[in-house]
Amino acid sequence: MEEVDFEKERKAVDRLITFFQFKKAARQIEKCIKSARMRKNSFFLHYFLAQRYILREDFHRAKQYLNVALSIKGADGCTLNDKALCLAELGRYEEALKCLEEGIRKDRDCASLYHNKGWLLNCLGRYRESIIYFYKALELEEDRPEALYSLADTYANLGNLTAAKKYFLRALQYIKGKSSYMRKETLKRLKALEH
Repeated sequence: MEEVDFEKERKAVDRLITFFQFKKAARQIEKCIKSARMRKNSFFLHYFLAQRYILREDFHRAKQYLNVALSIKGADGCTLNDKALCLAELGRYEEALKCLEEGIRKDRDCASLYHNKGWLLNCLGRYRESIIYFYKALELEEDRPEALYSLADTYANLGNLTAAKKYFLRALQYIKGKSSYMRKETLKRLKALEH
C-alpha cells in the first residue's frame, strides 16, 4: 500500500466535501482509515472515522471520534473546526461558536475556522460580525470560493446588493471546474440579485 500523507489527504477530503463530491470523499476517507489503522496512527484514525460519520450525517457519532482525536492532539485546528460544525448541525450553536473561538486561539492560520465562524454568525443573523471572519479567511486564502460565496450571501442579507454581486462573481471565478452544484447555486443567486 502506498504511503498516505494524512495532512494532504485531509485537506483534499475537506475540499471534496465542501464541493459536494461525496462519493470521491468517501473513497478517500476509507483509504485514509485503512492506512491509519495499518500505521497505528490513532489521531488520524479517529479523525477520518469522524469524517466517515460526517458524510453519513451522524454528527453525534462524528463528534465522539473528534473528541478522541482532540484528546490526542488538542490544538488541531481542523479537528476543532469539524467538531464545531458537528455541534452546529446538532443545534448547539453557542458551543459551536466557543469551539471555533478555541480553534482560532490555538491555530491562527486555519482559514476554515474563520470561514466557519463567519458562516455560523451569518446563520444566526449576526451579519456585520460575520463579515470580519470571512475577510480573515480570505486574507489567509484569497481564492477560497466558499468564503467568497458566504461573504456575498452576508452582504445580500444586509441589503448591500452591489457588494453581494461583486463577491458572487469572484466566487464564480474560483468555483469553475470544482463544483457544478456550487456554480449553479452561485449563478442562481446572481440572477436573483438582478430582479
